[in-house]
Amino acid sequence: MANNYWLEQEKVFLKAISGVEIPNEKLENVDSILIKSIADINSIPSGGGCYWIWTNEPVKHSLHKHNTPKLLNGGEIIYNGIAKDDVKGRIFHHLFGFEDATWSGISLDIYTKNSVSHRKKACSPLGKVPYTNNKPIRNKTQLLELNLFDYEKDFIQMNNFDVFYFRNGINIADRKHIDNDFQIYFIIGLTSLYLEHIEKQWREFGLPKLCSYSLGR
Repeated sequence: MANNYWLEQEKVFLKAISGVEIPNEKLENVDSILIKSIADINSIPSGGGCYWIWTNEPVKHSLHKHNTPKLLNGGEIIYNGIAKDDVKGRIFHHLFGFEDATWSGISLDIYTKNSVSHRKKACSPLGKVPYTNNKPIRNKTQLLELNLFDYEKDFIQMNNFDVFYFRNGINIADRKHIDNDFQIYFIIGLTSLYLEHIEKQWREFGLPKLCSYSLGR
């Protein structure tokens, strides 16, 4: 069968890239910048690439049950991804998103309005939810175990919802985050093929807590 020929070619391809280096577990020799303001994002070169988000803010939930990266410099890598066209824009959406944003972003904060759009569940009796202490978050008691600010706790306790949602992205200038550090590691200008290889292979060190291989909300 002709298909067998292409399966053999795939083996040749995988062998050819097996020795290609990727960043190490500590992201040594990878450019990085501490983000304190929107202006800091402009220090990231224009273009597509891969990136990692590090913070020393406690993150007590995970969107998956895979192993996560080891702690690093008093914090941890909570997300990694690729943006084939615009890393700066993607980082802006992650770290300076407005509350009602409908595009995807890191899931740290509870959405304190009635959600009618595309957001990840933070708590639900059914379906895909995050985990805390290796258990799915199915009720408000578990949800309140997360690293939450007073306004988030008040919203949860005042409402009898079965389902709560994360907002898409955060704003690091908000009271909850302003005293914590967020650092971006980045590589700009690589081909899509190499970007995808780096993203997949680096996750062998652990899948960051706010990433998920699974589809659905």
